[in-house]
Amino acid sequence: MPTLHVPSSLRALTGGRAAFEVEGGTIGQVFAAVARECPDLVARVIEDGAVREDMAIAIDGSILEGGELVQVVAADAEIYLVPPIGGGS
Repeated sequence: MPTLHVPSSLRALTGGRAAFEVEGGTIGQVFAAVARECPDLVARVIEDGAVREDMAIAIDGSILEGGELVQVVAADAEIYLVPPIGGGS
């Protein structure tokens, strides 16, 4: 299953949880699964069906271009949230 890693600056939204291992074949499906466990985190990252402009997502070391949630991810994908400098608001 893909693993979504949460940086320390956003862990207050997860109750301190550093990662989520969830099912999903696309970024959108991964975030939908995470939203069932941690809606506050997903609300901070996703806006109007795309990754917020002030955030970035890295999949297996490559930054997701365009912020679209249709990007296919491998079953063993390592997904990292990259918050704005300073952790955002």
